[in-house]
Amino acid sequence: MKYIYLIVTLICFSVLRSNAQATREVRGTIIDSTKLTLPGSNIKLTSEKGDSVIAIADANGKFAFPEVKGKNLTLAITSIGYQAVKKHFNLDNNNNAVVLPPIILQSETKQLNEVTIVGVNPVVFKEDTVQYSVGAYKVRENAPIEDVLKKVPGIDVAKDGTITAEGKQVTKVRVNGKDFFGGDVQSATKNLPADVIENIQVIDDYGDQANLSGVKTGEPNKILNFTIRKDKNYGYFGQATAGDGQDALPKNPGVTNDNRYIGLLNFFKFKGDQQISVLGSINNTNVNTFSFGTPTGGGGGFGGGRGGRGNALRGGGSSTTNANGITDARSIGINFRDQWGKTVSVYGSYSFNDNTVNTNSSTLQTNNFQTPSVSNQISNETDKPQNHRFNFNVEWKPDTVNYLKVTPTFSYSGNDVVSFDNVTSTRGGVTNLAYTSNSISNSSAPNFGFTGLYNHRFNSHGRNLSIDFNANSSKNSQYDNPIYDYTVGSGTAPMNQVINTDNRTNSYGANLSYLEPLSKVSFLEFNYAYNHSYTSSNKETDTLYTADRYHKYDLLSNNYDYTFTTNRIGLNYKYVEKKVNYTLGIGVQPATLSGKSDKTSIPTKINTFNVIPTARFDYTVSRSQSLRFSYNGSSNQPSFDQLQPVTDFSNALYPVQGNPNLNPEFTNRFSLRYNNFSFQTGNIFFSNLSYTSTNDKIVASTITYPVKFTQAVLAANPSLKNLQNTNLTQYLNTSGYYQASAFVVYSKPWSERKYTLILNGNVNYTNNIGFSGSVDSNNVASAIEKNIAKTFTVSPGVRFRVNINDIIDAEANTSYSINKTSNSLNTPLYSANTNIRTLNIGLNGKNYFWKDWTLSYDYTKSLNYGYDPSIGVKNPNLLNAYVERRFLKDHRGTLRFAMNDIFNENTGFSTTTNGSIVTQSNVNRLGRYFLLTFTLRLQKFSGKSTAPPDAGRGFRGPGGGGRRPGGDSDM
Repeated sequence: MKYIYLIVTLICFSVLRSNAQATREVRGTIIDSTKLTLPGSNIKLTSEKGDSVIAIADANGKFAFPEVKGKNLTLAITSIGYQAVKKHFNLDNNNNAVVLPPIILQSETKQLNEVTIVGVNPVVFKEDTVQYSVGAYKVRENAPIEDVLKKVPGIDVAKDGTITAEGKQVTKVRVNGKDFFGGDVQSATKNLPADVIENIQVIDDYGDQANLSGVKTGEPNKILNFTIRKDKNYGYFGQATAGDGQDALPKNPGVTNDNRYIGLLNFFKFKGDQQISVLGSINNTNVNTFSFGTPTGGGGGFGGGRGGRGNALRGGGSSTTNANGITDARSIGINFRDQWGKTVSVYGSYSFNDNTVNTNSSTLQTNNFQTPSVSNQISNETDKPQNHRFNFNVEWKPDTVNYLKVTPTFSYSGNDVVSFDNVTSTRGGVTNLAYTSNSISNSSAPNFGFTGLYNHRFNSHGRNLSIDFNANSSKNSQYDNPIYDYTVGSGTAPMNQVINTDNRTNSYGANLSYLEPLSKVSFLEFNYAYNHSYTSSNKETDTLYTADRYHKYDLLSNNYDYTFTTNRIGLNYKYVEKKVNYTLGIGVQPATLSGKSDKTSIPTKINTFNVIPTARFDYTVSRSQSLRFSYNGSSNQPSFDQLQPVTDFSNALYPVQGNPNLNPEFTNRFSLRYNNFSFQTGNIFFSNLSYTSTNDKIVASTITYPVKFTQAVLAANPSLKNLQNTNLTQYLNTSGYYQASAFVVYSKPWSERKYTLILNGNVNYTNNIGFSGSVDSNNVASAIEKNIAKTFTVSPGVRFRVNINDIIDAEANTSYSINKTSNSLNTPLYSANTNIRTLNIGLNGKNYFWKDWTLSYDYTKSLNYGYDPSIGVKNPNLLNAYVERRFLKDHRGTLRFAMNDIFNENTGFSTTTNGSIVTQSNVNRLGRYFLLTFTLRLQKFSGKSTAPPDAGRGFRGPGGGGRRPGGDSDM
């Protein structure tokens, strides 16, 4: 018995001792207010049992303490850029492992000092969003947000202000999730101060309806969203610039150098949900505040068809170094946003510009037809575009389950054009046609539109109904008067035409989506879309009959109406988990294209039926890695010019004739994207692959007519006289068109981002189709031959950045681009094959001296190879520089002396390929001038933040995968 008592005593002692020393594992996750994990957070644990240990959150924001003795725990959490917090937990008496609820950190509202900015995580990957922290890309105070974008890997800012992200052009900009000036890109990037922006979000946007339901199909638009810093959401920022200068061109006797001037005004007021922005400018330095598109010219030239010459370089960019032509610009605009009560959010804008653009260009066009030809054109054109744009958005959220958004829009564009062209065409080395053309054109195009979206969420499990509807009415009235003077060859187009065209298009449509949850992670969506458009056109052409009288030319006049109607029915299955998110679906789309012309009593009616599968797969490897694959299909209706069954002779050398029997195109798109960011090294890697093929691709078929028909042919068919010595462009459907592209960028920073190496590259291959034929002098047509134009472009680049605060912010870069086209049709005399190469070497940056002085420089050396020497190609040295001095309290005043195009070599060159036609162009740009400007900045921010956190918020899609309409964040 003594041994039994001893054994029992020992067991009890062992149990009591083990209980006294029992430990447990404690795990948790650190996230921010948007539910994004925060890697690198520091967590210190203490307890009543003497625990005092520290853990660091991993790449997924997770932490663990494997042996915790106490049950009353205190966790102190710190993370760079976030407010430090302490959390207290009382655990149960058992020894089971504990998973704490996610610990939420709030963003630091104080302005971060220099040390903490270096520690900000620069990149965050979301489902459809890549988010960059502005604090990680340091710029000097008062710099525009465009200066930050130039530093961000994967984003490219061209000299004309155009922005591409991950190889795709950005089409819209938002501020705190709402369109800014109707989404106008450059109005935001060139004017918003970087000081007030917290994050830059690059978003693949599938539209409001997809953001509500979470089922995203189709081709997304690439947009930017800027989120305002919380300490800047109450206050104002104003900036005014005035400048005067002088051209510095070589003086000629009797010529007075032109004066250069600029006046800019920016004003931003933030009051919580209320935002007011005013932008205005007046200048003759090629600075456009708003982007309304390229001016539409008149008159006749290359490219075929009224309203444009086909020059690859035309009209109004917004950079003083890369905009074509010389522009006098005047613009004004206002953007407004507010929250009306708890349920209504409103935002909208009005923009206006009134410009004058003078463009000189030299163009060489090689036409690789059965009877090849080469055409040279020298042009001088003055455009006076005027644009108005208005939009207003009302979002109503009466409760947590209903949402309504309505958007009326109005735009107006008009243009007055005067142009002069000198054209020479050769066949077989012999000049067969030469003429000069004087043309006057004016146009007006008002457009009214309305869109609406209603969403109802039936329950918290994801059952959802949304209806999107739209209506639009647009009119285009145009007057053209091209006058030709033939110096070589017989007249082709009538020598004096007056062309009046009135087009009107009315369209409306609706999209319905119903989402049914099958489980917590799977959903079934039914969708239906109806779209209908009706276009009517009345074209009347008069030709000169006597010195003071015109008469209608029935051969070139026409009334043509057509409608395009589609019905699309689809079914999608969506699966959503933390790391895996995919959509599989199928749709069918019958379409009807019908038209009628007063030239024929037989109407045109074409029915098509397409089966459209849908696939999208998202795999989140970790917070820093993501992979996406997607497929979608879409149809595209022919344009009016491609359908109208009459010949347009407003271009003497290249008349155009539509084909009313065209089918709509159908395009298949595949894409693959992989993103990776290392929290440890800061390395960033992006890659995109895409492939597009188009069935029933609408392509050009060019018929070359003889210099002269025989008298017998003209006697039998007098209308052929106008086709003599021309290349008639017609249209037809074909298969075989496809395009493949790849984009990659790798960024490696080191030494706390003082130095960054960026490697990037684009590759594109296009298999284009064209057709050509010829007619001899006896009106005998040859067989139509098919030409396959294979275009390969590749452009690798290297950038090296140095950013040492208040000392230097500079970048050295180089890129080499190859644009090579080979055609299956070639002749011994003329080859339409091209091999254009361009080497660019650049250095740009800012050096800071004596605290308030800045020296800025932007140098580019371009070496162009492969252009035809007849267009006057050069290898320009482009250097812009300025010296700037800050003064007054808080650096409110800035005096700048700028020198633009110091070597006076600014000229633009390009090459384009369309079927069997290769076009090389040289266009003028603003040359050397000096400018002295004074800028005054006033700002005051209180940092107050009292708006409710969910004010104006819409719905999230199933599983949190969708975004509210307009973006990811609210004020």
